[in-house]
Amino acid sequence: MGSSLIRRLVVGAVLLLIGLNFLGALGLFWLQGSLPETDGEIIGLSALAAPALIERDDAGTVTIRAARPEDASFALGYAHAQDRLWQMELMRRTGAGRLSEIVGEATLSTDKLLRTLGLRRLAHASYERLSERAKAHVDSYVAGVNGYLETRSGPLPPEFLLAGIEPEPWEPADSLVWARLMSLQLAGNWFSEITRARMLKAGLSTDQVDLLYAPFDGNDGRLTAPDLSALDLVTDSRLAAWGESLPDILRPRRASNAWAVNGLRSPTGRPVLAGDPHLGFQSPNLWWLARVESPGYLRVGAFVPGVPFLVIGHNGAVAWTFTTTHSDTQDLFVERLDPADPTRYLTPEGYAPFETRVERFGVDGETVEHTVRSSRHGPVVSDAMDDAAAAAADGTVLALASASLATDDDTSQALFDMGTAIDVGSLVQALRMFDSPQQNVLFADTAGRMGMVSAGRVPLRRSGDGFYPAPGWSGTHDWTGWAPFDALPQVLDPPGEALINANERVVGADPDLFIARSFDAPYRARRIAEMLAGGDRTVAGMAAMQMDTLSLFARDLLPLLVPHLPTSEGKGLEARAAGLLRAWDGTMAAERVEPLIFAAWVRALHTRLFADELGTLLSDYSRARAANLLAILRDEDAFCDDTRTPEVRERCGDVVAGAYEDALTLLARLYGNKIEAWTWGEAHRAWFSHPIWSRIPVIGAALTTRTPTGGGDYTVSRGSFSGPEDDPFRHRHGAGMRVVYDLTDLDNSRFAAALGPSGNILSPMSLSWHAAWARNDGLRLVAQEEPSHELTLSP
Repeated sequence: MGSSLIRRLVVGAVLLLIGLNFLGALGLFWLQGSLPETDGEIIGLSALAAPALIERDDAGTVTIRAARPEDASFALGYAHAQDRLWQMELMRRTGAGRLSEIVGEATLSTDKLLRTLGLRRLAHASYERLSERAKAHVDSYVAGVNGYLETRSGPLPPEFLLAGIEPEPWEPADSLVWARLMSLQLAGNWFSEITRARMLKAGLSTDQVDLLYAPFDGNDGRLTAPDLSALDLVTDSRLAAWGESLPDILRPRRASNAWAVNGLRSPTGRPVLAGDPHLGFQSPNLWWLARVESPGYLRVGAFVPGVPFLVIGHNGAVAWTFTTTHSDTQDLFVERLDPADPTRYLTPEGYAPFETRVERFGVDGETVEHTVRSSRHGPVVSDAMDDAAAAAADGTVLALASASLATDDDTSQALFDMGTAIDVGSLVQALRMFDSPQQNVLFADTAGRMGMVSAGRVPLRRSGDGFYPAPGWSGTHDWTGWAPFDALPQVLDPPGEALINANERVVGADPDLFIARSFDAPYRARRIAEMLAGGDRTVAGMAAMQMDTLSLFARDLLPLLVPHLPTSEGKGLEARAAGLLRAWDGTMAAERVEPLIFAAWVRALHTRLFADELGTLLSDYSRARAANLLAILRDEDAFCDDTRTPEVRERCGDVVAGAYEDALTLLARLYGNKIEAWTWGEAHRAWFSHPIWSRIPVIGAALTTRTPTGGGDYTVSRGSFSGPEDDPFRHRHGAGMRVVYDLTDLDNSRFAAALGPSGNILSPMSLSWHAAWARNDGLRLVAQEEPSHELTLSP
C-alpha cells in the first residue's frame, strides 16, 4: 500500500471522526432540550383553579406551593413528569404487562405473567374504591402529568428516543399500579415455595429443607408434618420451568430498619423517629424528596414518581416509616384438571370451570393472544410459565392465592388517609384500611405519642402454613378469611420508652395468630438497641446510628470459624489474613480489609456446605442465612459431608478450612496479592444501574454509579451484596433513602436519598443528592425563602 493511499485513509478517518464528533455534539445539544423548564410561567393549564409554584433549590429539590390541596397534587404530577417521566413510563408498562411493545419477544413471558396477575385491572378497582376526596387528588395529579405532556417542548428524555415511543396520556390506574407491584415484591413468598418443592424433588428431606430455612429464634411449636400430596402430581421438569421463569421484577425485595424513642429518652422531650427502607438499588432511585403545601395541607418526605400520595414522611402533625413484616401472605395451590375437559378443575364440590379472559400483546408488530385462567384460589400462574401440553401431561396447573391480588384492597386509600391524620389515633384508624403488603408501620406525633402496627391482611388457613404448594382440590388448605385488625402485632406508647423493628419476628396481639415460619435474624435490632441504650438520641445521633457497620453476626460466627484458621505466623497471605481476622472486632467499614476476607469466606462456606445437595438450586438459595450456618457449625453435621465424595466423610472443620482457602484464592485472583488493597469499599460498591443504559456496552458502564460503602447483610447500615463471579460483592440492596424525624420541630427532620431528583442522564440534578446520601448528611425539607428556580403553573 503506497504512502499516499495510507495518508488519504488516515485523513479520511480523522475527518470521519471529526464529523461524528460534530454530529454527536449537535445531538447532545438537541437532547439538552429534554431537560424541563424550571423558571418562568406555563400558561393554559385548565385543570388548575389558581396558579401553583414549583420551586427548586440548588440541588433541584422541589417545594410546591398552591392555593388548593388539589392544585398542589396537580403540581406534584407535573413535577414528577418533569423529573422522572421515563421511570414513570417503565413502571406503568411493567404493571400493565406492556413491556414487549417496546422490547419485543424477550419480555413476553414477563408480560404474560403480569397480565395473568392482572395488576392494572386491580389498580383500576382500587381507584373505583377511593373516597371522593382521594379521587380528587388522584385526578388532579393525573391532570398534572398530562398537563406536562401537553405543554412540554423539545425532545423527550433519551430513553424514549431509544425505545421509539411517545408517552400515552396518563390515567389513574397508571398511578395506583405501583402499589400492586410493590405489594408483590415485598411479599414474594411464592418464589420460595417453588424452590423448596424443587429441593424435595432433588432428594432433600423435609428435615433438611426445614434446616435450610430455619428461623433464627426457633419455631413457635405449631409446625405440623407438611402435606406433600400436591407435589406427587407435578413433574420435576415443570417445577424447574416454573422456578426458572419467575421474572426479576417480582422477586422479593424485603428489609428495612425503623426505631423511635419517646420524649423521656430524647433530649427534646418529644419523640425522635428514624427509618431507612431497604430495597434494590436502581437508577433513577425509587425515591423523590419534596415538600408540598397549601393552606391547611402539608406533605413532606419521600414520594414515588407516578404516585400521588406521600409514602414515607410527615404532614406537620404525624410522621411515619415502614419495615417489611416478612409475613406469609401468598400460597400456591396445585389444581387438578378434569381429564375429560381441561377447561375444568377439581374442587371439593366436584369439577368447576375456570374463569377465563383473553389478553392481547403487541410484539414486534404482531398481536399475540394468551388465555388467562383463574381458579377459586386465584390466577393460574403456570399458564404463563409453561405450555398447555405440559399441563395436560400431568393434569395439573398452579394457582396463586395472594393478599396482593384482592379486588377489595384499600391500601391506596390508607396511604391517602395517613396523610390526613392529625395524631397517632387517627393514623392507626387509617391503617385499618392498609391491606397489602403487610408492613410494620412505626409512627409518632407532635403531642409525644408513638407506636407500631403490623398493618395488612394475614390469611387464616384451614390447615397448614403455606410452606409448600398445597393441594387445591381438597379444600383442606383453603383460606377462610383474614385476621382481624385487632389481632395484628401492635403497640402504642410502649413502657420501655423505645420501639425497634428491623424485620425480626413480631407477635400478634393475638399470640396464636400465625404470621410466618421465619423472620430476619434479629442482629440489626439488637445492635440498634445497644446503641440506643447509651448513645446520642438527637437527630444527628440517630443519623450516625443509621450508618453503623458493626456486624453482630460476624461476632457470633467468627468463634466457630477462627479455630480452623492456619497459624498467624509468617508473611504469606494465609497467615496475614488469619492474623487480621483473629484481631477483628466485626466492624464492616469500607476502609477495612477484614470485612472482605470474612464476606468471601462466608460465601465460600455457603457454597461448600450446600452445593452438593442443591446443585443448580444453589443460585436460588444464594443468600447466606445466619440461622442455619450457626446451627450447622454448632450442632449439625447434616450438610458438612460432601455427598459427591462417598468414600470420604468430611467434618465441618474440614469444610471451614477449605472455604478459607477458596476465599483467599478468589480474592487474590480479583484484587491481587497485596492484602492492603483488599479493602471492603473497593469490592463493595453501591451499584445503581439503569434498566436501559446498563444493557448497552461501554455506555452502560459509564452511566452506572458505583459508590464505596461499608456494611453487610446483618449490619444496621445494610450492605447486601451479589454479583457475577468477577465482581461478587456488589452492594445491590440497602437504604436508598434514610430519614430521621424530630417531633419537636418537624422542620428539623433530615432526609437523605441516593442519586438525585432528576432521572435524565443529561441533568446535573441526576446526582445532586448522592454525595450527601453517602455521608447520610440529610436535607431539611423546609420552605424555601429564596429558591434557585421558580416555575409558575397557571390556568
